[in-house]
Amino acid sequence: MGDFLSKEEIDALLSAVSGGKIPQRKGKEGLYQKTAISYNFRRPALVSKDQIRVLELLHEEFTRSCEVKLSNYLRTTVEVEIIAIEQLTYTEFIASLSEPTYLGVLDARPLSGQIILEINPFLVFSIVDKLLGGSGKNSQEPREFTRIEHTIMGKVTALVMEALQDAWEHVISFQLTLKTRESNPQFVQIVSGGELVINMSVKVNIGENSGVMNVCYPVATLKPVLPRLNPQQWIFGEKKGDDERGSSILQKKLLDTQIEVVVELGRAEVSILDFLRLAVGDVICLNQPVNQDLVVKVQGFPKFYASPGRVGRKKAVQITSHIKKED
Repeated sequence: MGDFLSKEEIDALLSAVSGGKIPQRKGKEGLYQKTAISYNFRRPALVSKDQIRVLELLHEEFTRSCEVKLSNYLRTTVEVEIIAIEQLTYTEFIASLSEPTYLGVLDARPLSGQIILEINPFLVFSIVDKLLGGSGKNSQEPREFTRIEHTIMGKVTALVMEALQDAWEHVISFQLTLKTRESNPQFVQIVSGGELVINMSVKVNIGENSGVMNVCYPVATLKPVLPRLNPQQWIFGEKKGDDERGSSILQKKLLDTQIEVVVELGRAEVSILDFLRLAVGDVICLNQPVNQDLVVKVQGFPKFYASPGRVGRKKAVQITSHIKKED
């Protein structure tokens, strides 16, 4: 118990510290130590953190739209998530890309300048394999793309461009067009090397396989719309002035949704024995009279009556009436 100080010793110690006789001991960082933040005056950040955050929210809408469009096209589950949004020079962006890779240079009218869409070769090979009937598993080393692979990726590029246009509808309506395609990043020079760009990287999961896709915006291209990237306006939806704009965007996306439409010619029931005895030339009678309208089903639900016919060399039906709830 001899290690404890008495009340008199504690009072004396506090008096010595307050009188400056005993210096106060500080930790490694110090009580009043200030943390210095590095800043490069040669390359100032032209886009604020708030604007970067708005761009992140905008591209979250892009990832959702991209998931729907690619899932429908590839006939499999596709997940898209943002992994980084960073501000860097164009030289640094080009140096970060693999060679070869899939590069699309996009015009964004009415904005001046161009945008780069880069798809990692591993992701390209997975998409091509999936569309050609494979599992989507990529087992190839990076190489130059064939003309067939470029043609297949043209449709994928168009879907990604549509998703970008839909996401930017909240800020500005622009029309993206594919100007050129390249596989060597060194051959693509949309701005000078020292110009600042904003690179948005997303990870695309196709089943068990994944790859990276980048969208590069030169800051000079986005300069006219940067004032519109206001966090308060974005959060409270004041950019469009009212809710009708948001409703029209939602309606447009719903109108682009694909649905299944099936026309039933009729049904028949046969025994297993009769089914096994079926041969070429046998006739199966359906329960549908020839002079009666057919039923048109939308997503499995009966919606219309229609009469069969032909348009050119294709079979077709003509809608005659709606199916009422009581029917």
